[in-house]
Amino acid sequence: MQLSDETRDTLLKTLNSKKPEVLQMRMANALLLLADGLPAEDVAGLLYLEEETVLGWQKIFAQRNAA
Repeated sequence: MQLSDETRDTLLKTLNSKKPEVLQMRMANALLLLADGLPAEDVAGLLYLEEETVLGWQKIFAQRNAA
């Protein structure tokens, strides 16, 4: 599949939205992929995220669910 530069930019802007609902869905998606056994590096690549972001979300999740 090919995308124009403009369409690709639009899609990436949508993914990088800072709206809470978008961030929550992206975090949930990343956590599910991690739970399925994918390494953080792969999850980041698949979801167009920085690996540090994925690892940060994993840490936050672990801290909130450690009780």
